[in-house]
Amino acid sequence: MHASSKLARLVVIVCVALSWVASGCSKDGGISKPSLEIEHGWSALGSGMNGYVNALTEHDEWLVAGGRFTKAGDADVHCVAGWNGRSWTSLGAGTNNTVNAFAEYDGQLIAGGYFGIADYSYAHYIAAWDGSSWSRLGSGVNNAVSALVEYDGRLIAGGYFDTAGGVSAEGIAAWDGSFWAPLGPGLEGDVTALAVHDGKLIAAGCFSVDGGSTYSRLAAWDGTSWSALPSGGLGGVLALAEYDGRLIVGGEFYEMGGVAARNIAAWNGNSWSPLGSGTNYHVHALAQYNSRLIAGGYFTSAGDTSASHIAAWDGTSWSPLGAGTDADVRALTVLNGRLIAGGEFDSAGTVSASHIAAWRD
Repeated sequence: MHASSKLARLVVIVCVALSWVASGCSKDGGISKPSLEIEHGWSALGSGMNGYVNALTEHDEWLVAGGRFTKAGDADVHCVAGWNGRSWTSLGAGTNNTVNAFAEYDGQLIAGGYFGIADYSYAHYIAAWDGSSWSRLGSGVNNAVSALVEYDGRLIAGGYFDTAGGVSAEGIAAWDGSFWAPLGPGLEGDVTALAVHDGKLIAAGCFSVDGGSTYSRLAAWDGTSWSALPSGGLGGVLALAEYDGRLIVGGEFYEMGGVAARNIAAWNGNSWSPLGSGTNYHVHALAQYNSRLIAGGYFTSAGDTSASHIAAWDGTSWSPLGAGTDADVRALTVLNGRLIAGGEFDSAGTVSASHIAAWRD
């Protein structure tokens, strides 16, 4: 073969290879799997998980995902896995059941959920990861943990339990690094979400405040006592976030404190307001990304806009994030300039993304 023919053939091969990279298409066709170098839109994180993702966080510059799965990429894992930007890996032996929530406390990653074992040792629904192994937090709690947050120098856990460390603690308890303690009389019922807003700890769920007979969906702890936030109506609150100086609540409801609001609403400290016309089904996760509020959930429209399970609110109106996902978004976080979504979906936009995907504006 002449040198000129060899050069021409080489040019053709290089051009074809570059076209695959530019288009993001897999060689064997089907749904595209763009590399993580894509500048805008949706991209996959390896081959994702073989089960749903409930919780996402950043820890030591890694992305950590929790839920109910046994595979993350090529790694064998147990309900929790870490992403280093190129591949998935296990965090020790993981947990023996579903992870619902994460928080950072005292330099460690804290996980809460339905599990009773972490790293083959009893953990009782909550455990700490120090970078090499899991350990229990005292004797843990006696039922599922649904939410975690740090407040006033202590780790706060919320869920469906009524004891923590052997001490009576209805629905919510505080860990100071050595011991568990109740927060006043607690919240009798189920705590589903926690956040810090305006210097107060905010709890969401369905519970009675101060042992009363009236149930509330939201309550605030000021360090001394609980007070109910006006939140009457049917349905539940599943997610909390802070945006534009206001407390944002998401869930499955049609009003909040007497104000019509479909599945998402904002509290300014005095009154509730809707975010446009809200979403057509429930909101499961909230996060702030590039100065916008991001909502994820079971919905297919936000405001007057088609938005498949994920949408952005800019303070005035809703907009979709590309073609969204093909099923429920349960968790959101931000890492290295990207919005990370986890849930029950198998694709994001036109990209194959098994239960986890990244979005870049």
